[in-house]
Amino acid sequence: MHPVLTQITLFGVSRPIGTYGLCLTAAIGLGSFLMLRAGRRAELDLGAVIATLALVVASGFIGTTALFIAVEAVRRGWRWALFQQIGMVFFGALFAGAAGLWAGCRLFHLPFGLLADLSVPAVAAAHAIGRLGCFFGGCCYGREWHGPFAVAFTHPLAPAAYPPIMRHPVQLYESACLLVLALAFALIPPKRMGSGSRFSSYVAAYCACRIVLETFRADADRGMVFEGWLTTSQLIGSVYLLIYFGARYGIKSLDFFRRRPSRLPSRFACEYIAGDDDREAR
Repeated sequence: MHPVLTQITLFGVSRPIGTYGLCLTAAIGLGSFLMLRAGRRAELDLGAVIATLALVVASGFIGTTALFIAVEAVRRGWRWALFQQIGMVFFGALFAGAAGLWAGCRLFHLPFGLLADLSVPAVAAAHAIGRLGCFFGGCCYGREWHGPFAVAFTHPLAPAAYPPIMRHPVQLYESACLLVLALAFALIPPKRMGSGSRFSSYVAAYCACRIVLETFRADADRGMVFEGWLTTSQLIGSVYLLIYFGARYGIKSLDFFRRRPSRLPSRFACEYIAGDDDREAR
């Protein structure tokens, strides 16, 4: 694996280019491109969509860092958590990014439910690329494994290299699951669009995948709760699934996932489901 992709020299100073950072940049770029494309098809104000995306990205970075600090503060105390090397927790980015999306839609008069539903393939594809960065960087690594697909991390900067044993490539497992989800939500026509239910269903599917994949991981930084019975991500995913299925199957106080669809541009509703960009020319 290659945590450092290359070295560049600027003004006589050599600087490393990290593979994880490059993958993260590519993920944000791809996700933004897909969202802008979806916004154009939905006939939304692209300027407003771009401004909202900026809020989503900023909120995501704040959320992923804040949740990491909170987890480490519970494990080791606030003083240690605030002065260590900061990491990232995806669930923090997901929920804070959703809050940023809501705020952007309120500020720029965009339909929140519609943008949330449209974002699903973009979020999944971007996350898949981010997990490739984890693999090349040697973080979020798997348990010892000597079966099919086993890998050994040997680069001295890779946390998974200590000890240098064969491991599950759990980062690749998750990346593959995310790509499947991205394709599924992109290709399967929605029954309804604009309520936010498509986004909530994606989060539920990801939570289920993550709960299973956490059993293959071995990195201690993800945090453990209930005396090691669950990881932090398993706990968050389980709580979300309880809320999600409770809302879908009759708990009236949890009716967020059963909202009525937002009003859509009439032509877009037909075009999105049919997948026909040329309908207007007919």
